Amino acid sequence: MRLKTAALGMAMMVVCGLATANQASAVTAADPTGADLSAVVANCAQQVSAGKYAERSGGTRTVPVCATGGAVHWRSGMTVDCDGQRTEKCNASTDPSWQGQTAWSQPDGKPLNAEKLPYIVVPGISSTWSYARSGITGGTVAAVVYQGRVAYAVVGDVGPAGAIGEGSYALAKALGINPDPRSGGVSGRVVDYIVFPGVKASPIHDAVDAATEGKRAATELVSRSRGCANVGVDGPYPRLEPGVTRPEVKAAQCLLRAAGQDTGAGDPSGVLDPATVSAVKRFQAQVGLAEAGSVDSHTWTALLARGATPQLQDGSSGEAVFRLQRSLNAATAANLTVDGKFGAKTTTAVKGYQASRGLDADGIVGANTWRALQAGR
Repeated sequence: MRLKTAALGMAMMVVCGLATANQASAVTAADPTGADLSAVVANCAQQVSAGKYAERSGGTRTVPVCATGGAVHWRSGMTVDCDGQRTEKCNASTDPSWQGQTAWSQPDGKPLNAEKLPYIVVPGISSTWSYARSGITGGTVAAVVYQGRVAYAVVGDVGPAGAIGEGSYALAKALGINPDPRSGGVSGRVVDYIVFPGVKASPIHDAVDAATEGKRAATELVSRSRGCANVGVDGPYPRLEPGVTRPEVKAAQCLLRAAGQDTGAGDPSGVLDPATVSAVKRFQAQVGLAEAGSVDSHTWTALLARGATPQLQDGSSGEAVFRLQRSLNAATAANLTVDGKFGAKTTTAVKGYQASRGLDADGIVGANTWRALQAGR
């Protein structure tokens, strides 16, 4: 576990899409630009952390963890992490805080190699935020933007519980940031860290796979966010018939885009036009619903529940709880406040849903409950 408090501000790592662990590859014309990605996460419309983090331990807490379009993101600086395998650039001589381990290891049991592998560091689990409850674990892929440059990495280590913003020597070097663990890094909220829950590199130290999966997830995020930044999805969820024009259609169109469905060119129109009807039918077929083309409670439920499926229960919080509350409101008219906090009312709503669908009514959202919600039951 990483517990470094370096002189320079602790800040989230920047990752340059690497063709190999050592060689950066240029972002192609088809890949999202740094400006594209930064624009998507420019605002914290949905904060999933209970509080904020400092850029380094003991500093002022100004950095929230947010969620947009299924991605979890924050904006901070960067402190260089050299932990893991002992190498020429990362060892006790080059880094006085060096530790010969990382929170996650390679399949062969060896710690990660900070000199060669682009990875970011997440803060330790606390009452402020739990990366695990947001569907994030070792190997989860991240896209990071610094001064317009895009990079891809994996979640590779865990740091102090009160600070956010650290990543490997390889990431700093790939972005042209001084990677020296003593004097390198960058301070200030100048780096965007965009993590994709449910998207993982396999194996964890495969930088090529991380770049491939990261570019795909980033492309999808930018595409589905086009025109959707200010479209709310917290309800209501009325039945929408083909041809109808109303604000809720925009929410459905944005959710369909998030599910990878093409609703036609341009921004969400608010009209359930033929292109959108076709997208609805494709999504319904994908999740096993009747291909009616209208957006009913089952379709709303499946659209709203999409994403990572961590186990949730009383006391949980974060992006997955937002999705849970929305999908329960669509499925059962639970009338929950969508606040991302799993409390007594959400527990009651979960039990009611589980009982009505023939599931164990224990109030814990596990694989079976998520499966039912994502199938629109």
